[in-house]
Amino acid sequence: MNETTRPLVAEAIGTMILMLIGPGTAILAADAVGVVGVALAFGFVLLAMAYAIGHVSGCHINPAVTLAFWLKKKLDTTTAVSYMLAQLIGAVIGGLILYIVTEGGDLDKTGVFASNGWGDKIGSPFGLGSVVVVEIVFTAILVFVVLSTATDGFPAGFGGLAAGLTLGMIHLATIPVDNTSVNPARSIGAAVFGGGDHLAQVWAFIVFPLIGGALGWLAHSLLHPESAPATT
Repeated sequence: MNETTRPLVAEAIGTMILMLIGPGTAILAADAVGVVGVALAFGFVLLAMAYAIGHVSGCHINPAVTLAFWLKKKLDTTTAVSYMLAQLIGAVIGGLILYIVTEGGDLDKTGVFASNGWGDKIGSPFGLGSVVVVEIVFTAILVFVVLSTATDGFPAGFGGLAAGLTLGMIHLATIPVDNTSVNPARSIGAAVFGGGDHLAQVWAFIVFPLIGGALGWLAHSLLHPESAPATT
């Protein structure tokens, strides 16, 4: 496997594992672990993947993070698009495995295959307006932290811990709103097997986390001017 392919395989595997542990905990054990357990699962899996594949690909496993690194000019366009496609493939494979385990979704404990959404589609009292704010702001927070861990001066070896804790805290705050996305690949991987209603809403969990990723990059650039694009 060459140096071009290895990072893409790492991103696919990492995103697949994220799906299996994050949404998988909700789908298979939501009744046993509750919101706190699901939030911890997301945080733990990002922490683990950061140390497992971070040295290979940077452990983005999230198109919003990849977008931010592209804006930071740490990735060229071809590589960024390839990362996103690998993440999407990994998420769908992870979703497929969960779909098989739950016998076509019949044993899903969430009733929505851990899909993201709003309103009656997922039994949430929150509407689209809340989703817009949550997905933009909390994705920006995640990306801001991830970029900060990749900045000169950040203590070596602690990036995975910071990112994992942040993702766990984000889920603690936002699962009741929309089942928490902050990651378009995770949302697509669940919606594909969640059914038509969830596919109809998945656009929001592609668009707004990506906007949040760009906002997180902007916030990071304000504190680290060397990361900002050169002016002409």
